[in-house]
This record gives sequence, C-alpha cells and structure tokens, in this order.
Amino acid sequence: MFIKCCGFQDEATIETAVQNKADAIGFITFPKSKRYVSIEDIGTLSERIPNYIDIVAVVVNLSFAEIERLVEQTSINTIQFHGDETIDFIKQIKGKYPHIKIYKALPANDSLFNNIKTFQDDVDLFLIDTPSKNYGGTGKSYDWSLLNEIKDISYLIAGGINVDKIKQIEQLNLNNAGYDISSGIETNGQKDHNKIETLLTYVKG
Repeated sequence: MFIKCCGFQDEATIETAVQNKADAIGFITFPKSKRYVSIEDIGTLSERIPNYIDIVAVVVNLSFAEIERLVEQTSINTIQFHGDETIDFIKQIKGKYPHIKIYKALPANDSLFNNIKTFQDDVDLFLIDTPSKNYGGTGKSYDWSLLNEIKDISYLIAGGINVDKIKQIEQLNLNNAGYDISSGIETNGQKDHNKIETLLTYVKG
C-alpha cells in the first residue's frame, strides 16, 4: 500500500515518516489551511527528504508563476492539484516540468466519475477526498462504497484516515492504491511521532 503522509511543518516528524517507509511527504501551500507552510519553509523542510520519496506540494488554484517559484525554489518532485485547476492548466505545467509527478485530488461527489475521465490521461495518481468548501482538510470521512466502481485507475483514499479506518476499508475489497493521511497522525493538531510510526508499521510492516 502506498502511504502519503501530509501536512508537515517540522523536520523531526518528517524524519519519523521517512524512517518508517512513507512513500510520499506532503506540504500544504494553501494559506487557509492550519497546516500551511510557505515556499521558503518547504525549501528548508524538503532539503533532506530522499528523492525516491514523492515530495509533494499541495496547491489550490495557484498561478503558473507561483508554481514556477515552488518548483524552482524547493526540492519538490510532485504537485498535488487540490483546487479547481483545469486540465489545460495541468497540461501546461506538465509541458514545462515533465519530470514532476502529478496528483489530482477530487471530491467524492456526483461529479467524481466524470472528473476522473477528464483528468486520467494526465494525472499519475488521484486522491479521493471528502467534499468541502475549503478544498479538503476536514478530517472527516465519506461513504467509501462510492469507490466500488473504480477499477482501472490509481487512487488514494483521503479524508480522516487513521489505523481504525484503514482496518474498516480493508474489509471492503476496494482497488485503492493506498491512503493519504494527515489528521490521523496528529494529536491536538500537531504531527505525532508515535501515531506516524504506528500507522506506517501497521500498513508497511
């Protein structure tokens, strides 16, 4: 299972995630998020993450110029589009930065299957998240049975995921590639070394 741990703001918990075999480390660039970090902070925090890990900048409706700054001033190798970005915009970014991996977050709503069709040829990995006005980060889950019909794309389940919810999802025999986790590895809104280690040990062994 592929595990993306997201919303980091300090080097120590990043190191815990790396040591316990996280596949992706995410940084939130959306200023309205309580997990927001600046481009300068991402530059510092991403320096020591091994490049075999997906180093992910989560972006919400940034301009082309802002994404240029992000790619050129940090060590990120992956961009997660989490807003209302168009397929044409994503193609522009891919054209300029073909080495950058592309994630696209989609809300688990009535438009999910149409959105997958729109983006699937230009996206490396989808994240299917709980719908919200503020583009994710709710810490809440949705009805995972919606995912039963998704067979032929790579996607992560997001939205309030923790060890207990992973155990529930495992009973459903879905085709998810893994999980995107933020609040499930936190205590009182801060990344928790023990929860990071416990979750990754459970999933990765």
